[in-house]
Amino acid sequence: MTTRDKAVYVLFGVPDWVAEDIKEYGTQYCCKRIFGGTSVRWGVIRCEGMRGMRNFSMETYPCLDSQGKEFVLNMDDVVGAVGPLVCMRRHVGGHLRYDELVKNYRYMLDIAKRAKCRGYCVLDERGRVVVFGNDLYAVVDNWAKLMRSRSITLLSVLV
Repeated sequence: MTTRDKAVYVLFGVPDWVAEDIKEYGTQYCCKRIFGGTSVRWGVIRCEGMRGMRNFSMETYPCLDSQGKEFVLNMDDVVGAVGPLVCMRRHVGGHLRYDELVKNYRYMLDIAKRAKCRGYCVLDERGRVVVFGNDLYAVVDNWAKLMRSRSITLLSVLV
């Protein structure tokens, strides 16, 4: 276990039971990337603990920052990105190409510019605030949990 200020990589959207498992039993999880298809942008991170008895998977989410730099949430360091960030779900009931992110990027940045958020927040395509808070890690983590549960739209902007 480590604190997030000393962590090399931080996984966002991890199921709540994992934290309890680590706290209660001291379970250590080993994670590795499993890429789907031929694209490096899409993929899954699989974590195993207790010699494979406890495991979970995390999706990777392609993102662009305000300078147009590409990064992948749950694979790259989010702190190095310049906000606002525009990210999308990997796929929604079928195929969703990375082109969709690039096509809607400027539109989502315009929504971010009009946003009146204090601290950090997540907006959907209609400009509605879905998550807000003062801690970037907590906001991104809540966003990833909502994306994982499919309870928000496929494109979001993190301001």
